[in-house]
Amino acid sequence: MTAPPDEVPLTPAVVRALLAEQHPDLADLPLGRRYAGWDMAMYRLGDDLAVRLPRHAASVGSMESELRWVARLSAGWTFPTQRVVRAGTPGAAYPWPWAVVAWLPGVTAAEVPLTADAGPDLGRALAQVHVPAPPDAPSNDEQSIPLADRTDGVVRALARVEQTARARGLRLDRERAERLWADALAAPVDLPTSWIHADLHPFNLLSVDGRFGGVLDWADVSGGDPATDLGFLWLALPAAGVTAALDAYGGVSDATAARARGTGLAMAAGWVGHEDGSPQEIGWRALVELGVVVPVGRWLSTHAHRPG
Repeated sequence: MTAPPDEVPLTPAVVRALLAEQHPDLADLPLGRRYAGWDMAMYRLGDDLAVRLPRHAASVGSMESELRWVARLSAGWTFPTQRVVRAGTPGAAYPWPWAVVAWLPGVTAAEVPLTADAGPDLGRALAQVHVPAPPDAPSNDEQSIPLADRTDGVVRALARVEQTARARGLRLDRERAERLWADALAAPVDLPTSWIHADLHPFNLLSVDGRFGGVLDWADVSGGDPATDLGFLWLALPAAGVTAALDAYGGVSDATAARARGTGLAMAAGWVGHEDGSPQEIGWRALVELGVVVPVGRWLSTHAHRPG
């Protein structure tokens, strides 16, 4: 799926004009390469900063949430993250709010996957994020939803997994997948609505040679079930790293762990259907770590002597 084009000019000249107009003390810093996601564009600014701007009108609300909520929430966080350093307002032919944020070293965990040793730091970071959210916290249409609302998508995604696994020498353990999902649905929501990142996939996590380097992109910050963010762990870490992250997070109940596994299953199965190769590979790897996809040879040896 191709990201939409910019709806307004987002050139280096526009960024420089915004800085000169609103933050002149930063205007002479070198402006580096552009990084573009689906919702935001970002220009490196000097050694330690970046300018972050919405690319289209639909993402303006996300920037407003970052400016309103994340700047406040992050004051007590001790983990590396893309903190808001300065706020920007419309100007210089650019019609929307924008921000200057901290620049962090490293590459995304999609490029250099996190190792199991990254688990504890990531788990402790999420424990700091997951504090009770107020009633006026933003809601995310995809992530602030009851787990049961994902069922139809999970059923479709698992059917696609089953159809495509054999070409990779893999097989879906449907019985295990369905049991994992049933256990997740049966688990009570035993935590209050809390702040969640809501988009904690490997493209929004930083890796420094496989170590946890920080969290990026708070555009989807919202109120929700902490198990949602914990479910993303299977996209980012090997199974041993997920266990280490949950241990460091502290106090994860059986019900929360079950909901997290269910969310991880929904995420991973959905990513397998992505058109781009890298997300596909992340999805397949997560399904293997969840134990619901196994090599065909192992499946045959395990099931060879079962009756029926």
